[in-house]
Amino acid sequence: MMQLNIPRGIIYHSLFQNFSSFVSALFKPLDNRKLVKKFERKFADYLGCKYGLAFPFARIAIYYSLKLKKYPAGTEIIMPPITIKAILDVVLDLGLKPVFVDIDRDTLGFDINKLASAITVNTKAILITYLYGMVPDLDPMIDLCKANHLYVIEDFSQCLNGEYKNKKVGSFGDVGVYSSSSIKTLDTYGGGLLVTNDTDLYHQLCEYQEELIAPSRSALIKKILINTIRNMATTRLIFHLFTFPLLKIVSSFKPQTYARNLGERDRTPIRQLPAAWFTRYTSLQAKVGLSLLSKVQYEDEVRIHNSNEIRESVAFMFPRGAKDTRNVFWQTIAYFSEPSAALKLLRNSKIDSATTSLVKISTLPKYSFMGHTPNADMVYENALFIPAYPGLSNQDIKHIIVTLNNIYQSQM
Repeated sequence: MMQLNIPRGIIYHSLFQNFSSFVSALFKPLDNRKLVKKFERKFADYLGCKYGLAFPFARIAIYYSLKLKKYPAGTEIIMPPITIKAILDVVLDLGLKPVFVDIDRDTLGFDINKLASAITVNTKAILITYLYGMVPDLDPMIDLCKANHLYVIEDFSQCLNGEYKNKKVGSFGDVGVYSSSSIKTLDTYGGGLLVTNDTDLYHQLCEYQEELIAPSRSALIKKILINTIRNMATTRLIFHLFTFPLLKIVSSFKPQTYARNLGERDRTPIRQLPAAWFTRYTSLQAKVGLSLLSKVQYEDEVRIHNSNEIRESVAFMFPRGAKDTRNVFWQTIAYFSEPSAALKLLRNSKIDSATTSLVKISTLPKYSFMGHTPNADMVYENALFIPAYPGLSNQDIKHIIVTLNNIYQSQM
């Protein structure tokens, strides 16, 4: 049986849902608040939290979560070294001082010793991020935060359904935030979904939510179109016949562009947060979210099974994880001593891969705040995505395992 080229990732929508959403976005009302509230409650229940709120982006949910605290300028917030740059931009817009703490290579969470040493009397908040769907040892981390009276925001955008000691991540801190953007497991064509158990925080956040401006129909249509194009491009036969050959051509002329998930993101500071970041979450997005929520768990189980099968075959190449956790492996990563050579070997074996398109915000040269984060540097430079998503066949999994073992032998 012929081995088809394997995409690095998928869109968690059906093409039918893409087309249906596109038609709805053209003609149907977008600002049905009751439907949005229904989805907010459903999402909060799903996480085991009291309250849920929908914002246009995760970055704006984080922005308002920090703004309501009214911290004085220069207040320190501990941040992960790898995330999207926009989160750094909203932190700086509030006048806060980011303090970057290095991560643990095996759990991808904060190194607990480095976290402890980074906390000062001026540290008031922390942003815990669960990279690539892996959950760190949370007890010592949360205990340390409580002992130092830190305001805890969990960014579980890459770790929906991740668990620590049978409790879902996003429910350990004061606020949990999920980005429901394209390629996420719960993809509502964008949006930032916030959960909390704090009644006072919830009511303050509701006031901020009311300040958001009317949703943009054109912006939503654009997101759906981009999502649909990505979906079609990663459909297996289309990917095999057209997308992958095109990617190989791109890699020949621009190897760095190919390696960085098809492009480097903008790394320059923004002087003012764009107005487009402050539009309301639409009822069409809420409807999509309600329709998808019931199937996320099943798709997680398939992806976890695939990932574990691959990881167990060459365990030394992968982050080991922490005890008492349920890692969802939104994206399975493996470490390579020579990532460029590994990328070429994967590509020659019909397996698409890349390094992360996230930004290492701890070392952005045009920003005033930087940090020494060697572990994050290694993850950023040496980790490659290994396909493990639902839809892969047993033949695909075996092919990936054989290829990884061959790469290991070549890099010994």
